[in-house]
Amino acid sequence: MVRIVSSLNEDPAGLVSVREVADQLGVHPETIRRLIHDGRLDAVRVGRVLRVHRAALDRFLARQRVKPTRFQA
Repeated sequence: MVRIVSSLNEDPAGLVSVREVADQLGVHPETIRRLIHDGRLDAVRVGRVLRVHRAALDRFLARQRVKPTRFQA
């Protein structure tokens, strides 16, 4: 899901580019675009480019956490 918002309502300092998110996570930018278009990562469209709120990225990463497993000997 891509949300379209007015630039008056958004804080530009809290937005990061798809490439910056990809670099931070160590994946290809197309992977981030796919996550956005699949609705797994919230983003906004500013003009013709996609931007991700830092808080949305934090929520996405929190959902990706793996619970520790118990090893049986």
